[in-house]
Amino acid sequence: MEEKNLVERNCILLDQDIHSFEEVIQLIGAEFEKVQIVKPSYVDAVIAREKVFPTGLAADGHNIAIPHTDPEHVLRPGMGVVVTKEPIEVSMMGSPDIKLQSNIFFPLAMEHPKKQLALLRQLMSVFKNREDLDAIGSAKTPEEVLAVTSKIKF
Repeated sequence: MEEKNLVERNCILLDQDIHSFEEVIQLIGAEFEKVQIVKPSYVDAVIAREKVFPTGLAADGHNIAIPHTDPEHVLRPGMGVVVTKEPIEVSMMGSPDIKLQSNIFFPLAMEHPKKQLALLRQLMSVFKNREDLDAIGSAKTPEEVLAVTSKIKF
């Protein structure tokens, strides 16, 4: 089976002037719906899941978040990239009392839990590379982000 880039160009949203986690998810959820990646229930499901299982991570030089939800809200696999102008508070994965300021979000839509785990492993290799995160955080065009995310296959 041919591997594909999980990130679609129109799901890369750069320099966004938004100020809450909910706004990030509403924004990417609308884009995911336009290209038939998720069901209308995706946005509410991600926001609800984040309250119980936060997805913030302290990565090398950047705090990031990988919001996602259960497969029943997904039509096909996809990943977005949202970079905000200003950092937004998120809770740390595994330690919800620890708050992080993040401006790079990698929302996921995966329809198979086993594939989601494999994808998270690939993402971790990108997150360990400060140059990759610097490139995404300072990207001016979706193509600059795609140059980094093209390493992530499913």
